[in-house]
Amino acid sequence: MIDRICSDNYKSFIRGIDSEHCTISDIADYTRKSMQSIADSLFIGRLEALIEASPNEIDRVGFKGREMLYQSPSGYEPLLYKMDFMTGSGVAITMNAYPTKGYEWNDVEKDDLYFLCSNFFALYERARLASVMKKAVFVDGMTGALNLSGLMRTAGMLKAQGKLQDYTVAFLNIKSFKLINRHIGMKQGDKILRSFIDDLYSFKLQEEMIGRLGGDNFVIVMKDDRVDAFIDHLNPLPLEVTTDGKVKTVELTFRIGLFDITEDDNMGEAINNSSTALALTKIHGNEDVIWFTDDMREEKLSEQRVTYFFNKALVNREFVVYYQPKVSLEDSKLCGSEALVRWVSEGEVIPPLSFIPTLEREGTICELDFYVFETVCRDIREWLDRGVEPINVSVNFSKNHLKNDDFSSRILSIISLYNIDPKYIEVELTETACYEDYNKLKKFLSEMKKNNIAVSIDDFGTGYSSLSLLKDLKVDVIKLDQSFIKSIDESEEAQSTEVVIKNIVHMVDELSMKIIAEGVETEREAEFLKKVCCDMAQGYLYDKPMSHDDFEIILRGGRVYKK
Repeated sequence: MIDRICSDNYKSFIRGIDSEHCTISDIADYTRKSMQSIADSLFIGRLEALIEASPNEIDRVGFKGREMLYQSPSGYEPLLYKMDFMTGSGVAITMNAYPTKGYEWNDVEKDDLYFLCSNFFALYERARLASVMKKAVFVDGMTGALNLSGLMRTAGMLKAQGKLQDYTVAFLNIKSFKLINRHIGMKQGDKILRSFIDDLYSFKLQEEMIGRLGGDNFVIVMKDDRVDAFIDHLNPLPLEVTTDGKVKTVELTFRIGLFDITEDDNMGEAINNSSTALALTKIHGNEDVIWFTDDMREEKLSEQRVTYFFNKALVNREFVVYYQPKVSLEDSKLCGSEALVRWVSEGEVIPPLSFIPTLEREGTICELDFYVFETVCRDIREWLDRGVEPINVSVNFSKNHLKNDDFSSRILSIISLYNIDPKYIEVELTETACYEDYNKLKKFLSEMKKNNIAVSIDDFGTGYSSLSLLKDLKVDVIKLDQSFIKSIDESEEAQSTEVVIKNIVHMVDELSMKIIAEGVETEREAEFLKKVCCDMAQGYLYDKPMSHDDFEIILRGGRVYKK
């Protein structure tokens, strides 16, 4: 062994490999060129490396399935000597060696051969690690997919070659992945993400790109003519995962936003546009795949304007609170009101639908909600100080508030600041809060009840609330969604809708809650609601939302609407 392994030929071979700067392919190429001198002393007839790696590992560091390192022109004996090695990332490398024709290795020679191959493997692994480190800035460490920098770099090369416009960008995320993580654990969830990336790398073409932007957000840059193939492949996508020693199949489904890159687009714009389309799939729950359009571009600009001007508008008090009366159906008297917000910018009134959804998505709606609430409390205090008897005012709060531990305390502190009776306040939440944050909602309701503050549930009937859910929550008022009311005047649906409304009113009454119908616009609707014993109504039949001063006139008046 000493003579062969420590020979000048072997030392020259090892010194000739600069594994810190050579790629894996460089080492394999150099080995093929330099093996002759070593092969003769070790009687090697054939030497090959078989490599098993995941598709994304191959893509990242240039692994090939088989590297033929040496084969003697005079042939070899079919006496296989197999040596197995494993890289730090789980890549299996098998070295297969065969002796020259008419020769058979003894145990000492096999030890020499193993020593040679282990050195080769060490160089190979060192080059792999150098390659990984070099590319780490462009690669997601957990999955091996490209990160944002890697996507931008690779796309920049395609752009320079005039090829980027031949591609489509898909921005996607896994539906209900948080629930999957919760069910099987984060470690298994990470395994699913890695398996998903491996699957995509197996499916993609060499020039296509797979990227991960954190969490379960992924980007695919695919050839234009492969979009349908990718979508068919993804929805649904079955993946196997091992949990507690058992192999289970997890079926993944995706929301996907698509953008067709043009000659004028860069990768940053393409990712942003596909992300915008993806966001719409979450709003339109029945559509999992949406293409970006020019209309979305305008909507996005509008959203950006809302985001940019919101804080300034808040400071400048451009948000104005309007009050819409609520009327008792029993005696047609004013029995409450709802605070509604309008954005008045440079004399123009911006409707709520133009800014509320954007603020909801960004979480800044919470600031606006408390701005409205404090304005209402200030108005009530002002009316009391001037001898005007206020009426109960309901104020809308986003379900996002339930994530904040100080939600209850902020409400109570503002009521205390203006020294008003809690009977004048009603907190209004949407029905979705009932099932999305049930436990937190229950705690919040308990705090409100303890402080004599009424709570109402808005948009009832549009979500998943059930009788048992309402029974457990014990809210004060249920607000019947206006979509039910509109159906009363539509002859085809009127009968079935009236049955539904009648049963809801009866159910709410049995639970000792009040019910109000919103969006009442016709006498027929009002008469039907009276007939089924609905408590209150709100809508243009009685009054539209009005300014502080106009509402004060109502408060000072008789407070009775025509019967």
